[in-house]
Parts: sequence; structure tokens; C-alpha cells
Amino acid sequence: MDLRLKEILAQRGITLKEFAQSSGISQSNLSNYLNGNISPTLDTLKKIATNLNVDVVELFREKDEVEIYAKYDGILYPINKSDILDIISKKSK
Repeated sequence: MDLRLKEILAQRGITLKEFAQSSGISQSNLSNYLNGNISPTLDTLKKIATNLNVDVVELFREKDEVEIYAKYDGILYPINKSDILDIISKKSK
């Protein structure tokens, strides 16, 4: 998990120690999240987001690409945007 927490805190001029105190999350746990040693629970992510007044999604780095596959008879088939739009249009008819 690649949290943007360090970047957000730096932009706002908040130290990890200050954020730990205001959020109620231990500084060691926050450090472990930032270093990728442990992953925060959904409740902890919500707590972090609430304390920063951001949506949980904003805590994650945006990825360049998402790949989706469907497995049928043991074979993986790539699914692209047009496949998804075709499925949606067939469902709406």
C-alpha cells in the first residue's frame, strides 16, 4: 500500500508527531504505515481521512493503469473499457 499521508502532511506543514497526537494513532503505527511495514485497517484509514478532512481515496496514490481480467475455464481474458461498456449497454436493454 502506498499511502500519500507523508505528502499530505508535508503540504500542510504537519509533523508525524503532531498528526499522531491529533489523530490518536500512535506515531510508531503511522511510521509503519508510511514505510509499508504494516497496512492500516479500514477503520484506521477512515480515522486518518477524517482527521485530515479528505476522502479515504485521496490517501492512495493514483495508478497509471488498471488491468481487469475475467477467468473462464482456467483461462484469463483481459477486459477493457469497451467490454465493460458493452456489458452495461446490454444490461440496460
